[in-house]
Amino acid sequence: MRRAPAELLIGCLLSVEVWACSSAPPPPPTPPIAPAPVAVAPKPEPAPPVAPVAASNEATPPPVAPEPAPTSAAATEGPKPSRSPIDILTSPDTAFQIDYAGSAPLEAARSTCAEKSGGDPEAQAKCLSDARGSFKADVIRFRKDGAHWSWTVYKRAGNRLDEVTSGRLALSETPPSTVSVKFLSDKGMRPILKNKREAIITVPNDYSFEIDDAELGKLKYEAKIGLVGN
Repeated sequence: MRRAPAELLIGCLLSVEVWACSSAPPPPPTPPIAPAPVAVAPKPEPAPPVAPVAASNEATPPPVAPEPAPTSAAATEGPKPSRSPIDILTSPDTAFQIDYAGSAPLEAARSTCAEKSGGDPEAQAKCLSDARGSFKADVIRFRKDGAHWSWTVYKRAGNRLDEVTSGRLALSETPPSTVSVKFLSDKGMRPILKNKREAIITVPNDYSFEIDDAELGKLKYEAKIGLVGN
């Protein structure tokens, strides 16, 4: 009978342990761990196809420039006169001044002065200045004079015009744009067309004329309005 309390004590302890185990709350579930995101590299785009280059041993020829269109004769000759040559020469308030740079005396002076100066710039400049000063037909004016015409030739001295010669003329037009001149009288010695009874004046447009002088060569004159007073 002494063993009963011991067995009873063991049984009680076992019952308490079972009750404690059954009454304890279960541990909370562990949340699942999400896997770390994996970076995905972008898919490379395919390279554009390369056009094949044809092999050639010859250099590419340069482009050929187009040939210029032919220039018409009318474009190179310039404007034609819009009036008769005599009307252009005798226009009111109009005189004609020498285009010395475009006339033959300057070229002749350059050749002569280059020889005389022997390469000395100062001597050549003085020679050219003297040659320009010796040219006296700087300005020419034509006017209607009754049944005839007249002309007056001036030498420029600074802003002053000094009369060199004058005289009566007979003018007649000859095609295509020229005027035949007959000298009827002279007052003073003519600095151009010396000792000539007749001459030809070419009138290529409305604002200039040309004379071929046997001694001086071609002389070009340009129209100037108001250069000589009435």
